[in-house]
Amino acid sequence: MKEFLRSRGIELFGAIPLSSCKITRGYLLERAGLGMDSTVVMMLLPYRSEHTPKNLSVYASAPDYHAFVSELREDIKAYLGERFEGEKFELFGDHSPIDEVNGACLAGLGFIGDNGLLINEEYSSFVFLCELITSIRPEALGLEMVRDVSIKRCIGCGACMRACPSRCMDKSDPRPKSECLSAITQKKGELTPEEIALMLDNGSIWGCDICQSVCPYTKGAKLTPIDFFKNNVITALTSELIENMSDEELSRRAFGWRGRKTLLRNIYLYEGKTPQE
Repeated sequence: MKEFLRSRGIELFGAIPLSSCKITRGYLLERAGLGMDSTVVMMLLPYRSEHTPKNLSVYASAPDYHAFVSELREDIKAYLGERFEGEKFELFGDHSPIDEVNGACLAGLGFIGDNGLLINEEYSSFVFLCELITSIRPEALGLEMVRDVSIKRCIGCGACMRACPSRCMDKSDPRPKSECLSAITQKKGELTPEEIALMLDNGSIWGCDICQSVCPYTKGAKLTPIDFFKNNVITALTSELIENMSDEELSRRAFGWRGRKTLLRNIYLYEGKTPQE
């Protein structure tokens, strides 16, 4: 299993008991026929490449990672299906039956930052998470079960809290997550003058990486070894690009999930245009 994952560029992973995880969507386990005695193989998918986006988050500059997870799911099913007849296994990513950040911490893959993100010492917080949950025991997969890992938090330097433009992490006067700049760029309908100013002042059309970029663990962090996140990278969003992008291509991008209308609203504001121009 180690060789299989590394052949896909996945270098960091760890096996933990499902019983140690926080279950968030138990029905997904039932649907897959997986019991609480199952094994969870947590995986990190670093996504930051050498291409630096200008007005969108790094996570949205490459094609949507859900496509990578879908391909990996089919490959894993084929690989394990040939070797473990009658066993149960399913790969999850994002829409998961467990708290993925908590699971990654239990697997020894990182710790929780003040911004709530998983921070890995090699790749900082620029990582996606996914996990294989299976009835197969870890030793049969060539893995050792990780046990007794305590959940750690970051060093608490306060860099992310001080840099957050919407003060969402200000412990003395915390703002709701809906006021996070990333959430504002994904909000449908009309934006308030204050929301528009926040977006334009920080040069963001989609998402926000400020709390991640100022983290001391990001300085010197490694770039992704996974080819999927190195190719077809978009470093800047423009009205011309989005107006001419096909619906199929837009659906392959993380910034397309809210629809073209919301995205173009942000771009027109950024470019100082009106929809008629």
